[in-house]
Amino acid sequence: MLEVPDPVEYDDAIVFKPTDELGYLWYFPRTATEINVGLGFQMTEDPMQLVETLKQDITTRSEFKNATVKDKLGASLPTRRPYDSAVADGFLAVGDAAGHVNPTTGGGIPGAAKSAHWAASHAVDAITEGDVSESRLWEYNSDVMTSFGKRFAAVDLYNLWGTARNVDELVEIVSAVPGQQLADALSKGTSSMSLKLKLKTLVDTFGHWDALYELYKVSRRATEITQIYDAYPESSSAFEEWRIDRDELMEEFYELTGATRKY
Repeated sequence: MLEVPDPVEYDDAIVFKPTDELGYLWYFPRTATEINVGLGFQMTEDPMQLVETLKQDITTRSEFKNATVKDKLGASLPTRRPYDSAVADGFLAVGDAAGHVNPTTGGGIPGAAKSAHWAASHAVDAITEGDVSESRLWEYNSDVMTSFGKRFAAVDLYNLWGTARNVDELVEIVSAVPGQQLADALSKGTSSMSLKLKLKTLVDTFGHWDALYELYKVSRRATEITQIYDAYPESSSAFEEWRIDRDELMEEFYELTGATRKY
């Protein structure tokens, strides 16, 4: 957390910048003079010199001249799809412990809040009924997977695809995609464009059409995996069959993209 002597011009905005190893650097203004500054990277990639990378960028920005460091911290986040099951006999996992983090942004508060609410509700009912078995708690899994779980599973495909591409190429493609469509893809796993926007994006991404076509195929897989998660079993007896269907789609995805297997 940095405190600057003069108000920044972007106190009502958020600044993102790409870094090596499929990471990003951010400037989040808490107030006009208090800025949350940080960066992260995919831990499946080569390690980054985090402090040095952050220091280099800060020194190029005039608004941070004479800034004061007020606080420093860091953490590891499970940037992955949710775990296939977050229940066992007498056990419920929520938030980070269950992989309830957006795989591309690292945002975990909404997933933690929703999963905690559902977990508490199911736990109270199970204890009241005197049955805290895995089968009794299984409905909690269904609540998660058919809600934000399916979106995170879809978004994770874009995350995996990105690890197989060059960062500079990704930046050029992302810069050409309209902001709302990009936001929808990162938050929901799917997006849509008008014909006019599609044509403009094609022109702006000239030279990267092979990658763009592959990304289109990834978006189709994202839609398909969302449908698979919508059909998450209501009981553990159908779990293995569901997982086979999901894993078959993932095999098609890995063959399409050449991405390193994450699971």
